[in-house]
Amino acid sequence: MSPAAGLSIERWRRLVRRAPRRGEALPLALLALALASAFAFGGDRGAFRRPGHHDFVSAQTLSLAANLSAEHRFALFHRKSLNEDGETEYDVYHRFPIGTYALARMAALPFGDDYARRIMAARTLMLAFFAASAVLAYLAVARLTGHRRIALAATLLAYSSYWRLYYADMVSSEVASLFGVMLAFHGMVLFARDGRLRPLLAKACVALLLGWHVLALIAPFVAIGMAGDAL
Repeated sequence: MSPAAGLSIERWRRLVRRAPRRGEALPLALLALALASAFAFGGDRGAFRRPGHHDFVSAQTLSLAANLSAEHRFALFHRKSLNEDGETEYDVYHRFPIGTYALARMAALPFGDDYARRIMAARTLMLAFFAASAVLAYLAVARLTGHRRIALAATLLAYSSYWRLYYADMVSSEVASLFGVMLAFHGMVLFARDGRLRPLLAKACVALLLGWHVLALIAPFVAIGMAGDAL
């Protein structure tokens, strides 16, 4: 047998060992089924008809995303106007990183002036972030505990509250930032269990492009790790 053939067989054996068994894949399938219901039973997502600040935040984010362009040097602003000297002034809003707004703009861009479909596309993007964050939370807890059913129960409890589901499709940097936090958390679990630093760094960078909230998770992790090494 040639070395190349032996290498390919060994790689195939590793893939087979890593493949989830039927009992291991069932919790993830149940989670996917539960998350699918969030897409199916959301009502009319192409219009602003939600009470509270759900609609206000979504409209604000879509406005900032629509104004994001190279013409304005990728500034995030609500409106622009001319002052007394005839110079352009911008009402800027740079509270959060540019990542969420850029993705919302790309999601709505194919629909032109069809605002109902633009809203629908942006809200579907937020639901995708919501679902992906739940899957990451499940994978991280399963890796920590070694019990997929416990991870499924914990994830469903954390993601099934009324307000969490209500705000799941709000077009906002906070929704996307939750995905970033769970992405970084998954990277932290891999680092703590397997010593894999590069995935943690890459996931933390992606999370920082979506929101600042991940800093509240990474900063204590780094500080505690450095203190532990010092001791």
